[in-house]
Amino acid sequence: MKAENLKLLKDNGFNVPPFTVVKWDERDADIDTAPFRGKYAIRSSCSLEDSQSDSFAGQFNTYLNVDVFDIEKKVKECFESVHNKNVVDYLKERKIPEEELMMDVIIQQMVESDYSGVLFTSNPQGIINESVIVAGKGLGDGIVEDRTKACTYYYNLTDRIYYYEGSEEYLGSDLVEELIDTSGKIKDVFGEYLDIEFAIKDNVIYILQVRPITTLNTDNPVILDNSNIVESYPRISLPLTISFVKFVYSNVFKKEAFRLTKNEKLVAANDDNFNNMVGSANARLYYKISNWYTLIKFLPFDRFIIPIWQDMLGVKNKTYDNTKIKIPFFTKTKTYFYTFHELKNVSKNMDMLNGQFVQINEYFYSHFNENMSTADVKELYEKIKKEILDIWDITLINDLYSFIFTGLLKKRLKRKKLSDEAVNDYICGISNIESLKPIKALVELAYKKGKVSNEEFNTMFDNYISLYGDRNLEELKLESETFRTNRKLLEEKIEQYRSDMNKLETIYKNLNEAKNTDSKIKDDFITRFILKRAMTGIKNREISRLNRSRIYGMVRSMFLQAARNFVKEGRLDDVRDVFYLEVEEIFDDNNTNFKTIINERKKDYKSYAKLPDYSRLVFASEEFDKSIRIINKKEKTVDKDLLEGTPTSNGIAEGHALVITDVNKKIDTKDKILITKMTDPGWVFLLATAGGIIAEKGSILSHTAIISRELKIPSIVGVENATDIIKTGDYVRMDAYKGKIEIIRKRDDK
Repeated sequence: MKAENLKLLKDNGFNVPPFTVVKWDERDADIDTAPFRGKYAIRSSCSLEDSQSDSFAGQFNTYLNVDVFDIEKKVKECFESVHNKNVVDYLKERKIPEEELMMDVIIQQMVESDYSGVLFTSNPQGIINESVIVAGKGLGDGIVEDRTKACTYYYNLTDRIYYYEGSEEYLGSDLVEELIDTSGKIKDVFGEYLDIEFAIKDNVIYILQVRPITTLNTDNPVILDNSNIVESYPRISLPLTISFVKFVYSNVFKKEAFRLTKNEKLVAANDDNFNNMVGSANARLYYKISNWYTLIKFLPFDRFIIPIWQDMLGVKNKTYDNTKIKIPFFTKTKTYFYTFHELKNVSKNMDMLNGQFVQINEYFYSHFNENMSTADVKELYEKIKKEILDIWDITLINDLYSFIFTGLLKKRLKRKKLSDEAVNDYICGISNIESLKPIKALVELAYKKGKVSNEEFNTMFDNYISLYGDRNLEELKLESETFRTNRKLLEEKIEQYRSDMNKLETIYKNLNEAKNTDSKIKDDFITRFILKRAMTGIKNREISRLNRSRIYGMVRSMFLQAARNFVKEGRLDDVRDVFYLEVEEIFDDNNTNFKTIINERKKDYKSYAKLPDYSRLVFASEEFDKSIRIINKKEKTVDKDLLEGTPTSNGIAEGHALVITDVNKKIDTKDKILITKMTDPGWVFLLATAGGIIAEKGSILSHTAIISRELKIPSIVGVENATDIIKTGDYVRMDAYKGKIEIIRKRDDK
């Protein structure tokens, strides 16, 4: 097998050291060593070795650095190793008859390598889209036998970023990238899951052998994708948030499925899908995207809906299993009817939901207080949870409604050969957008401070906390501080806005001026029909998102109250330690060992924080967290001055770039071009004073797009590698009519 693989490598142009093969039936013949020069490797090429089912790894003798005069002796010893006791035992264990075992021997010229190692095209632990490179100084036997220090590289093939473990980096990014590119070409010849031995001499890569990875079962891969969800849960999320989010997604989607099918058996049959709508790895939240595709397939016209859904959520990898789901004809007919019925009545149902939510919100704040026992907190939590879950799935129908009509609008405008600018102009027709209300109220607070009496200002301040105190950066992470939990944050934000009164006055007037919502195509009835419904869906989507922040505010308040009780009881050292617990643990009356659990999780989370933020992880089976030792993150560098993305708010802006990776730090965004991976609703407070926004993630319905349009700030989303290419201090020009970005001057240029 090895010999055939080496020949195939050589025939396909890969850099393989010269070799010859001694066949099994030639094992007793003399070997002519006259043509050989230098040192050689002698290794087995067994008929059963390196197959998909049996590896025989390390079972046969291998010899390195063999002198010419020892070649014949070592070849014979290699042949004789088929009778080694370990080989006989291996055959018995695998139930392979001994007579089936035949072996050729490879004589291959040694590469006196500076570095050598093994590249696994997929992580054998079970991460399909992660390649692993193990490299060390000198020859490869030192690594295999643990006689030399190794550096291990973990390379995410989706994001093309890596980190390495080891006290010293041996290869450098150029060689790592070349190895990954070479392995991709080898996969085209041999298949996906490979174990590739290599040697490097004077920065030249030699391929020594290729064999399949036999330990991976990829029949049912689990795909974690952070498209869209990363807007709400960027980077690390603590255990309380993760456990709560998993519960919410599971139950809301079950409710929606029953609403659209009215079939309890069908919903129960897909319980595993519903319980796995989201997953987590390395303390990051992801969609289990294959389960989303499965559920969308229950809907009418799923093949029409899926690409629209992908576009609206900004899903970049659009491949999916398009196998149709078998649903009984009568059930499918009912699903069509119920789906169309819900879409037809979505606006009315959203009005009903919004009214009911007001009542739930009032009930909560009339019953919640900071003297409640944990038992009382649990009772209130269960009541609020039930009432919200009974109605919240309507928001998913509205999301579908928004996606469909926004997608139809984009298609119609393209047929009319209108530009993306026209799409933006249409969407700018949303009036009194709900997500903008918090910023309008905050700007008014800052603007009127000093213009009204202290008593009136304090009333406005308290009203703001009551209405919008839960809206802040990363507001859907329960561990995030908000204006409600820390009033000082609001005071600081007001003073930040007031630091430039001229700009504050301009923003105030801009936010309060009448919007011109005239359509450019007044005589086009169909476009106006689609536009109206798209705008209704988007408006209701923003209302539900603001109300969602209020729900998380209630939940945050309840868990913090439980935490205060735990501190008094000596079960927690600090109130904020509660975020390292899971929901079930908090309400488990028998669980008193909080401190041990929390200390262990804090250690784990320190390690997880050092890992890169991956956009996609593909596991062979169940997802898992990384076991981490020493991590050295390798920042991706891309030499590029021109970038492109999707324009979502028109305009042209120039200014110094500010790359935002941690929103918890104090940030001065005034007149800066903000560069980020994604935004969430709370970013509205940062955008108000910025000159423009460039995001790697996002779509025409993302908060980056919607809020920046309302604030008249140029924005471009879907800009690949923006946070790697653009550095803080670079002088950037963004053309948000065309979606083009130019780095005019690097920060180090004079």
